Amino acid sequence: MQNKIKHNSTCGKFERSDCLVNIEPYDTLKIEINSKVKKLFGKQIEKTIREVIKEKNIEKIFIKIDDYGALDWVIRARLECALQRAV
Repeated sequence: MQNKIKHNSTCGKFERSDCLVNIEPYDTLKIEINSKVKKLFGKQIEKTIREVIKEKNIEKIFIKIDDYGALDWVIRARLECALQRAV
C-alpha cells in the first residue's frame, strides 16, 4: 500500500555539511536539488532520495533539497525525518 503525504514538512538547516529538505504532497514524483556540487554529486543525491522514498513506498511527492555539502547519511536522515512529520 502506498503511503501518502498529508501536509508540508521541513527538516534540516542552512549550515555547512547539512541540507534543508522540504516536502509537500504532489500529483507525481518531483525532485528538485539545489547544490553547488550538483554537477559532481547530483546523481548520487538523487539516488539516495529515490532509495528512501522507495523504502517508504511513496510515489506522489515533491521533494526540494538545498544541499550545503551534506553526506549521503545526512540527506537520508533529513529526508526520513521530514517524511515522518508529513505522513
